[in-house]
Amino acid sequence: MAMDTTARKVATLVAGGLLLAGVGVTVVPAVAAPRHSSAAPAPTSTAASAPTKASSTPSASATAKPSASASTTASMSPTASASPSPTPTTSAATSATAAASFAAAAGGNVPVTTTGQSQVLAASQQSTKVGAIFSSDSITPGNHHCTASVVDSPAGDVIVTAAHCLSSGQAGAVFVPGYRDGSAPDGVWSITQVVENSAWTGDGDADNDVAFALVAPQNGQSLESAAGGGYTLSTSGTTAATVQMTGYPSATDEPITCTGDASAYSTTQLVVGCTAFTGGTSGTAWLAGYDSGADQGSIIGVIGGYQQGGDTADTSYSIVFGPTTQALYEQAVAG
Repeated sequence: MAMDTTARKVATLVAGGLLLAGVGVTVVPAVAAPRHSSAAPAPTSTAASAPTKASSTPSASATAKPSASASTTASMSPTASASPSPTPTTSAATSATAAASFAAAAGGNVPVTTTGQSQVLAASQQSTKVGAIFSSDSITPGNHHCTASVVDSPAGDVIVTAAHCLSSGQAGAVFVPGYRDGSAPDGVWSITQVVENSAWTGDGDADNDVAFALVAPQNGQSLESAAGGGYTLSTSGTTAATVQMTGYPSATDEPITCTGDASAYSTTQLVVGCTAFTGGTSGTAWLAGYDSGADQGSIIGVIGGYQQGGDTADTSYSIVFGPTTQALYEQAVAG
């Protein structure tokens, strides 16, 4: 699956991979042929080009249907003409309360704003479970292209992001939890394997834009040990929730956070309104039931899906996490 460097949520991808017949997933060691992070490979004949930043309609790849073996849910990609503003599922007062709780846990420095307003996190407010993806271990400012989060797993080595961030693996890619201003306080973790749905790797199906990746341990320590745990994965098909989103815009080296009301955009996609989620925020986790004191919540989606997460900064999309997402996670855990 080829990368579109103009897609607003992401900056790099690669193509290639090994399809495991019968299980509907693509498992790719991150030792594929190297590529230049500054240029995208030409699209293959089996996948259409991704939408551009200025595109107002999904490309052919965003409306392709998944194969029967790769999906247990119906695929219905939305059309651009049916792009309503998200319908709030909780009151603004409830979201303001959640934001206030988040601020209190972080020392009271996070501004309490109305639902959907993003703010930059101070260094003391950052989560060690959220980080930036780099195309190599050269951790230089502005070189990160996507966001990922640590998912709780038996071995403590799993992260989740959008499939278009690591499509079919990427040689040398790394995950840096707690990244800020060129520093990696919790280490640089090499991505060793990427697990994606064959409907994404084969057709670029927007309803399967999610990936799980494994990282190598460091000095016998797992990623979860270094990050203080991982977030819970929820694959119950949640379509309405107040979510906390923390991501890394490529134009900055500081994470932003936002509380927003996610709702159903279609039977297979979610939508949320949060300001300033520009390029680099693809893969940002949507945390429902967020507990600011424990830095814990349930991941019900990640920025991706329709328009590779959205072609405007203030509206983001995710696929609905259901049985297919659960199957991918289990494949990742199995190694």
